[in-house]
Amino acid sequence: MSTIAYNTSKGALVNFTRALATEWGRHNITVNALAPGFFPSKMTKGVIAQYGADTLARFAPLKRIGDDEDLQGAALLFASDAGKHITGQILAVDGGVSAY
Repeated sequence: MSTIAYNTSKGALVNFTRALATEWGRHNITVNALAPGFFPSKMTKGVIAQYGADTLARFAPLKRIGDDEDLQGAALLFASDAGKHITGQILAVDGGVSAY
C-alpha cells in the first residue's frame, strides 16, 4: 500500500501547527495537535478485521490500541487552563509506539 500522500499530509500538519502557533501566539491563542496512533476508525477497520485488535496491540508498549477516552483526555489538556502555556506541540497519543 502506498502511503506517500498520507505521510506527506501528516508532515504538513506538523509544520502547519507550528506556524500557526508562532503567528497566533501574539493574540494569546494556542495551537497544538494530536497525533493518534492506532485507533479503531473507518481507515483501520479492515486491518483490525484481518489481524485482530489483540494482535495489533502487541506492537505497542502499553499493549493495547487507543480508545475514545485516550483522545478526549489529550484534547482536554490542550483545551483547558492546564494547557494554557503549551503551544506549537504535537502530542503523540499512541500507547508508546513512537518511543520505539
